[in-house]
Formats: sequence, C-alpha cells, structure tokens
Amino acid sequence: MFGPVSEGMRLFRNRASVAVVGYSEKPTRVSNRITRYLVEEGNPVVGINPKYIDKANGITVISRLSELSQAVDIIQVFRNSSALQDLANEILALKWKPKLVWCQQGVVDVVFQKRLEKYGIPVVMDACPYALRSYL
Repeated sequence: MFGPVSEGMRLFRNRASVAVVGYSEKPTRVSNRITRYLVEEGNPVVGINPKYIDKANGITVISRLSELSQAVDIIQVFRNSSALQDLANEILALKWKPKLVWCQQGVVDVVFQKRLEKYGIPVVMDACPYALRSYL
C-alpha cells in the first residue's frame, strides 16, 4: 500500500463522488461489494464498465470516464495492472482532474502513478478503502 492513503480515506469519509472503473454487477465480485459499501456510506457513485451500460443493481453505469456528465473526486480502479497505462491516457484526456485515483489491492504500476502525479493527480495503489475503514 502506498500513496496518500490518509487523504484518500478523508475524501471517502466526506462523501466524495466516485467513478468505479471496472465495476461489476455480479455480487460475488469485489468491485460490486466495495461499490455497495461506498454507496451505503453516502458516496455518490457511477460505475464504469462497457458491459453494463445504464443501471446495474441501482448503480448508474457508463462505458467510459469521458462519458461522465460532471467531474468526480475519486477514480476507484478495479482493473488489472496491465490496463493502467491505457487508463492513464483516458484520465489525462479528461477536461477535469480527479482529486485522487485509488487503485484496489493488487493493482500496482509505478509508471502509472508517476505519470499521473506529474500532472498533479495523487495516486493510491494496492489498497482497499473497505479494509481501511477503521484506519482513521
């Protein structure tokens, strides 16, 4: 786990808006469980997954970050580390900057982190907000 974890947890606790990249409507998937947790905690959430466009289990889902109608505070990532460079391209092409990009446990790419941080976007990697809910 590395990056500005304390800042990220503060954002989550203050009901930051979240785009969940790699959201799954399947209840057995970690991305589904964490998304539900974030919604239950009061965070406005939009899922990002081209397979589940419209609404999945009450969550609005769109295919790409570029389709967001407004900026979000946190981009929560549930993708394989190998997909992060393409995701960096998508994030850097946005007309706005998120306050934080949070990569779930096991999702690590230091080049991705340095690339986004070069543009003022902090990145947390290899961490789960649910697992850290009592951290602060």
